[in-house]
Amino acid sequence: MSRLFSWRSIYLVVALCAIAPCVGRAQTVDQDRFQKFRNSKANKDLIVRALTGVPPEVFPTCPGLGPTRSRVEVEKSISFDPDGVPNAGAWWERLPVHGCGNDTVLNVHFQARGDGTIDAQFAMPGTTHADLDLQRDAVQYAIIAAGSRAKDCRQFYVRNTLFGGHGLRKPLAYDPGKDAQSRAWWETWTVTGCNRSFDVLMEFVPDAKGTKVIQPQGEVLEY
Repeated sequence: MSRLFSWRSIYLVVALCAIAPCVGRAQTVDQDRFQKFRNSKANKDLIVRALTGVPPEVFPTCPGLGPTRSRVEVEKSISFDPDGVPNAGAWWERLPVHGCGNDTVLNVHFQARGDGTIDAQFAMPGTTHADLDLQRDAVQYAIIAAGSRAKDCRQFYVRNTLFGGHGLRKPLAYDPGKDAQSRAWWETWTVTGCNRSFDVLMEFVPDAKGTKVIQPQGEVLEY
């Protein structure tokens, strides 16, 4: 696969008719200015750069690559400079893709800096509820779990993440409900390496110090 084809494929992914951003109660954004920026070439270039380095094991491209409508989640209130470029705030761009053997959601995190730059970073694919910092911690546990089943493999990738629900699976602990001060949750992370794939159970337990990552021993399924 040529690099040129990869770039064209990624542009296909980002050339979407996006739906309106989801804005939390504590966040604000000028919808019109934000939509104008998101439709700009500068924004598409940010996404392309964030996705270009993603390995094909995670984001394969092919002639049948098919995007769907993207979704945006505002993480921190967004403000704009006089040219309409975000100069503060953070948000997520969720890009569902299908047709190349790994139907998933490509997630790009944006952080606007006060110096006029915007950081765009590819995060774990799929529907994980973990933020960037938590993902960095959790990926180590997921890879160690897969490595315990493929001891001769030295290179692993998280191919997909799937939010399973609130509560815990092992040991079984029920969800206290949406009004609880903190809610644990569980996910399935698909880890691939050396032509083998594993579904790894991941559990996340918030406490007063942050969120604890748990990978229950033995909860690794090869398929």
